[in-house]
Amino acid sequence: MAVATGSDPLVDRDRITLAELARHPVIDVPPQVPRLWWDFWAADPRPDGTPVRYGPVASDLEGLLHLVAQDRGMCFLPAAARDFFPRPGIRYVEVTDLPPSTAGLAWLRENRTEPLVAAVVAAAGHVAPVRDRGTVRDGSRSED
Repeated sequence: MAVATGSDPLVDRDRITLAELARHPVIDVPPQVPRLWWDFWAADPRPDGTPVRYGPVASDLEGLLHLVAQDRGMCFLPAAARDFFPRPGIRYVEVTDLPPSTAGLAWLRENRTEPLVAAVVAAAGHVAPVRDRGTVRDGSRSED
């Protein structure tokens, strides 16, 4: 999802493309954040090879959303952010040519029986549909 100021004409549409966002700067992150990670989330470079123009730096999600609401840049967030982080002055819009991403849980083999690991796995199962509970990296099977 693209997150942009509510006054941007693009957010009145149900769907937009990355090319339509070319003039919009992307909120940046502090230098201690791995660049490769943020470039992925900023879709940099774009599919046509165009580099992203970065705007001001935000050190946390609240700061990022505040900068978007001030029309100082835009960002991309997972679709779930629309429900979890509604804010006055911003809108979430589907980007049709933004590649999907997948997240996974991982833990050290020796920690697999820790209560905290079990709690995180259980919580994840309640908020995200489970499509495949296949073999985990340590070779054991995940539990249903």
